[in-house]
Amino acid sequence: MSIYKNNNAYIVAIGKYLPGEPIDNDTMESRLGLVNDKPSRFRRRILKSNGITSRHYALDHEGQSTHMTDELAALAVNDALSNANLSASNIDMLAVGTTLPDLLAPGIASMVHGRIQGKAMDILSCAGICGSGAAAFKAAAMSVIAGQHECAISAGTERPSVIMKGHRFTKESEIDHNDDRISEAYNYFSSDFLRWMLSDGAGAFVIANQPNPHKPSLKIEWIETTSFAHELPTCMYMGTTKPETPAIDNTWLHQNNLSEVDDLGLLLLRQDTKLLGENIVRIVADFAQTLSDRDLLDADRIDWFLPHISSFFFKEKLAEALVERGVPIPHDKWFTNLKTCGNTGAASMYIMLDALFYSDHIKPGEKILLMIPESGRFSVTYALLTVV
Repeated sequence: MSIYKNNNAYIVAIGKYLPGEPIDNDTMESRLGLVNDKPSRFRRRILKSNGITSRHYALDHEGQSTHMTDELAALAVNDALSNANLSASNIDMLAVGTTLPDLLAPGIASMVHGRIQGKAMDILSCAGICGSGAAAFKAAAMSVIAGQHECAISAGTERPSVIMKGHRFTKESEIDHNDDRISEAYNYFSSDFLRWMLSDGAGAFVIANQPNPHKPSLKIEWIETTSFAHELPTCMYMGTTKPETPAIDNTWLHQNNLSEVDDLGLLLLRQDTKLLGENIVRIVADFAQTLSDRDLLDADRIDWFLPHISSFFFKEKLAEALVERGVPIPHDKWFTNLKTCGNTGAASMYIMLDALFYSDHIKPGEKILLMIPESGRFSVTYALLTVV
């Protein structure tokens, strides 16, 4: 006889933390620092394409870090707990996702638990990139649905600013791109591109087996995730010179010393923009069609669509692809705060839903569709919520 049971699960409160004041496009390079005392050749072009006008960094005016990644998560968790009128002692499980934790070990969930205190609890550290925050959400929600826990928290947190500081790119900007140790996709643009795409922040959901009796809640109807790594190579990566064929001799862990790791630029986060452009919209639309074919996703019943898009460059392309797959979602149902909050990776879903949830826009009975893609090696998560 199973000890598990099938409960409903509800997001009863949301929290976020965006460090510092908003940083506009003209200020961001001075905050991150110049590379070799020269302005970026790519910044203006990338910013024009992505449509982001402000973002937040855990950096002071001198470019010194002000927070750790797990600290951002703890601040978001505490905000969510405050909004739920709960304390950490009410929580049975904590799941946290991030791209770059402060420590290689232990896991980030342990570090966040240490900050929020509370009681002994179940924890889960989720690795990955944007999908890590979605994985944390799914794990926490499923623990409540299975009846294992009455109240859980999921969180996504990111602090890419710490690896986007100008001084980290000095050697990289001088690398001979014809070096036979370095693949064609591995070049300065692949790393500098992300300096103008990513920013800092954290968000958290409080998930319970009963709705909040005094405030609106979001019933979790389903969460579906799929990976396309069986057919697509690595696209966003860190720690190898050959993302298409990682092997012992080309990863950061197997270099002779840290000097070699630095010389090869192995600890810079990179994006193969060509591979991204050729595949990300397709897989997002394909999975939407799969969910529609399974009668999980009915586009006509969606009131709010919250897509985690990294750039407004993809917005119209995604809308057209969804129409082609028979899952049309009109633009007046789309909601995103990418323009003013930036792309915060694993935290974006949380920060975006926080803005909608605490607005006066949502009404009982409305359906909210979340979409979280990840370009690490291509995966997609969709989740359907109902306002109650």
